[in-house]
Amino acid sequence: MSRYQTDERLVLEGKKVKLLCAERAAKADAGVIVDYFACSVQREDLFAAQIPSKGELIIDGLQLDLEIVQDLAVHFAKLLGFLPGEARPGRDYYEHSYTIINEHGKEVACVSGGGVGQCGTFSFKLKGEGCTFAQVGWEQRLYDFLSPMQGAKVTRIDLARDFLNGEYGFDSAYEAYQNDEFSYRGRKPSFDDAGSKKGFASTFYVGKRDSGKMFRGYDKGHQFKLLDDPWWRAEVELRKANRVIPLETLIRPASFFAGAYGFTARILENVEPLRIPTLQKVAEASVERTVRWFERTVAPSLVHLSLAAGFDWLMDIAEDQAYRPLPRSLHGLSPEAMCAGIRKSLHRFSSTPPEPAGLAAA
Repeated sequence: MSRYQTDERLVLEGKKVKLLCAERAAKADAGVIVDYFACSVQREDLFAAQIPSKGELIIDGLQLDLEIVQDLAVHFAKLLGFLPGEARPGRDYYEHSYTIINEHGKEVACVSGGGVGQCGTFSFKLKGEGCTFAQVGWEQRLYDFLSPMQGAKVTRIDLARDFLNGEYGFDSAYEAYQNDEFSYRGRKPSFDDAGSKKGFASTFYVGKRDSGKMFRGYDKGHQFKLLDDPWWRAEVELRKANRVIPLETLIRPASFFAGAYGFTARILENVEPLRIPTLQKVAEASVERTVRWFERTVAPSLVHLSLAAGFDWLMDIAEDQAYRPLPRSLHGLSPEAMCAGIRKSLHRFSSTPPEPAGLAAA
């Protein structure tokens, strides 16, 4: 057996036999991030969780499920660095839901609860965008909040590692599959290669969601319409189906990413720390997509109008339209991140572009 092979243990959860997600030693700075998180907790566990409720604490069973959902959403938002949103119809067969939003009002997470069939549980969900733009350290804060709860169960977590310079891609993942680096006890899981035959953005899938573990490798740059960007993402999705997911996946994502498959272990073995964090890369790609759209769509008209009438009219339009909300493609980006993204985009036109105002002070 290859030293990269993974061997998950069977454990008993209640009356069901499941696989325990494997963990393998990995560098703490290996650059693996949490890109989606969902968990459930038992109602009785909340009474000792020190969660504010209308100036008091949830200490007994008198609160309505709707009230608890709202209280949990307020607390969850605080842990993440976002804002509580509004009540919505229940999701995933729960009776009540309450959203969590970013500063632009976009939903990034939610809490749900109530419903006869949900066995007195409450659900927390954090989307990929929420993971990316949450305040630094959110993983540890959330772990500290959930770990005292005996009934807390991770129901889904996505672990991702970005490769920005073409180190890996579809071909390397497919070769690893052929070499049994995704196999379990000598058996190859199913795979799919969506997009590879079209010569466009390809995604390499291994496994199925109903097995509780799946790998995705895809051209992340294509998500931002940057078809020439070598940015490739390797992602492991873990679900509760047939599987026990330790809460420690939140604070040791690299170890569980490496433990998922032989391939994910190998690509982390000698990996260098990411010089460009994922948050910065997402910001740069978002701005560059907007700049390229501007070049294709607006720049021709702007250039000829300005050649005829000068450039002063542009400032008049900017001042007149300053009240309009930030475009969705730039949500979550700070002014410093936008400046850095513009600077990177302008680098294509000049070897030494001027530094935007305010960037040096960031």
